[in-house]
Amino acid sequence: MCGINGIVSIAKNNYSLGSDINKMNDMIVHRGPDDFGTYLDNHSVALGMRRLSIIDLEHGKQPIFNDDASKVIVFNGEIYNYLDLKSILEVKGITFNTLSDTEVVLRMYEVFGKDCVKYLNGMFSFAIYDKNDKTVFIARDRFGEKPLYYAPLGDQILWASELKSIINLRPELKVISTNSLQLFLSLSYIPAPHTIFEGIFKLRPGYWMSINTKNLDIVCQKYWDIEPQIDKPSISYKDAEKTLFDLLFDSVEKRMISDVPVGVFLSGGVDSSIVAAIMSKVTDNKIKTFTVGYRNKRYDESDKALKVATHLNSEHFNCLLEYDEVIEDIDKVVLNYDEPFGDPSCLPTYFISKKTSQFVKVVLTGDGGDEVFAGYNKYLLHTYGRMYQKFVPDSISKRIIQPALQVLAPRNTDTKSLITRTKKLFDSIGGDTMSNHINIIQLGFKKDALDRLWAGKSSADVKKMLECIVLPMNPKISSNLQIARYIDAKISLEGDLLVKVDRASMLTSLESRAPFLDHRLIEFSYNLPDNYLISGNYMKKILKSSFSKLLPDRFFNAPKSGFEIPIGNWFRHELKLNLIDTLAEENIQHHGFFDYQVIQSLIDEHLSTKIDHTWKLWTLYSFQKWYNYNF
Repeated sequence: MCGINGIVSIAKNNYSLGSDINKMNDMIVHRGPDDFGTYLDNHSVALGMRRLSIIDLEHGKQPIFNDDASKVIVFNGEIYNYLDLKSILEVKGITFNTLSDTEVVLRMYEVFGKDCVKYLNGMFSFAIYDKNDKTVFIARDRFGEKPLYYAPLGDQILWASELKSIINLRPELKVISTNSLQLFLSLSYIPAPHTIFEGIFKLRPGYWMSINTKNLDIVCQKYWDIEPQIDKPSISYKDAEKTLFDLLFDSVEKRMISDVPVGVFLSGGVDSSIVAAIMSKVTDNKIKTFTVGYRNKRYDESDKALKVATHLNSEHFNCLLEYDEVIEDIDKVVLNYDEPFGDPSCLPTYFISKKTSQFVKVVLTGDGGDEVFAGYNKYLLHTYGRMYQKFVPDSISKRIIQPALQVLAPRNTDTKSLITRTKKLFDSIGGDTMSNHINIIQLGFKKDALDRLWAGKSSADVKKMLECIVLPMNPKISSNLQIARYIDAKISLEGDLLVKVDRASMLTSLESRAPFLDHRLIEFSYNLPDNYLISGNYMKKILKSSFSKLLPDRFFNAPKSGFEIPIGNWFRHELKLNLIDTLAEENIQHHGFFDYQVIQSLIDEHLSTKIDHTWKLWTLYSFQKWYNYNF
């Protein structure tokens, strides 16, 4: 695990490339505090990396070269099947100089060229400079667990694991993309290929990019996508349980390979508990489990985690998150994301990572389980929406129900209430599944609210931008549930969940691994009938039944809870002055994007408890923190 940087230049005066790549490396020391390395070729190609030593601690130093030094690699991530791939290569007569997975990737490229990525099971972004072909080959993993930014600049191309490396070197690139800003205001994050800055992009998950070092021509190509096999014979439920059980066991076991201690984030929910249970079965040692807790019992689930930890006989650590700790590091956490990031659960993610890194260097998580095995309530909305349209006359809906919700829902502060959930139901009706689901995932400012905020000017077509990210969609993805999960995988998973965990954990020099994001699992899940995943209101059916014997009785009957934090309450009390100061009129007028009166109304309504605007205010608050720091 580490961070990578790189430069390809055809400029006439490239004598600063060596110092430039060092400057880029200096910005990501937190991603790799154990070691660093650089490579410079004829003042035209520079590669850099910072290393967090996980595998082959002694000999895994990067960059790594092939035998004749015609190819060189810098690598970020972990390849979980590298031992299997190494055996395949050794049969072909390939010899190795290290025990690292990084060298395996380089040797795979030697043998299979660009197709090497199709064989890799893991999380990664890497760059291989091929002197013979005069190309730099860059790839990102299938789901986007590891980040990769790039900036084509005329006579140079820069790439990096974190945006700060590029911006620190070329501060003139800090030109805000208004389209990306509106994506952020709508979603609370910015999905690939967009970034907050014009002219800087994210390489999409499941893509590789080739750069011609002679003329800087770029070729980007998709190497993987979710493609159900519609002609595949149907599988019985019993056989599907067995296959899932074996796949997830293998995924967890592969992600436990490490030369340093490994732990697990245990939220008390289904996914992390299953991962912890499997870990306890595949090792003879007592596993280490880590949980974040709150004094406010509405948000605290540490008791659920403790029950699982006790059942598994783990060495359990409960990190009690206090307001004082949050306020001390809130700027550090928010600004570490380099571009606006409005998911408030980044705070508890950082603090549990900080606690965990004191005991282990690698942690497994339950991330991705909801997207892969359909665990979100929003997946039920499409079914409920069709039922609503079928049984509720349109006249009653428009004249009575919807007007009543317009009055009641905004004043309700409980996101789990029937009123609030019914309001969300209306986001799932009136269009096709893609349109409806894109509407559902826009948790921030929707079109009308964005128009009001956007200083009286018409806002961008956010819905169209989001459709462009997921299209073209494989025609084999046909059911409503498959479409909704596909959208989440391409937008929410890459742009929100994985960004949150990667930046928060790497800020503490902790490597996180997600067994549910083994591509074999998602390919398997997309070939299952929908009713294996959701039966009535019962979500993640096959996942729960497959692992029911590993966890306490009635464990799966507990209600689902999110990874929440009492930000809305803090805005009314402990963070009140900080909120008002951050969103002060002079700060808003400095950039001129927003109508301050709209923001003032949001603050007033929230502080008076008239309307709960937690999500919108946190989105604006995190943007303004980011803006104040960068400009």
